[in-house]
Amino acid sequence: MNLENIRKEKKVTQIKLAQSLDVDQSTVSKWEKGHSAPSVQTLKKIAQLLDCTVDELVRED
Repeated sequence: MNLENIRKEKKVTQIKLAQSLDVDQSTVSKWEKGHSAPSVQTLKKIAQLLDCTVDELVRED
């Protein structure tokens, strides 16, 4: 998942993203490390918040 790269590119902190999604910062960290994954609904919200597509978020580079 490219969440961390896109988040940093957009200059959004884990804390800010977590607050926007109403989740804990550790949840965002787990997504970025691949320990868990957000739901499809949450992926859509993340894409909207980071102004990218869900495909860009989940694409393996």
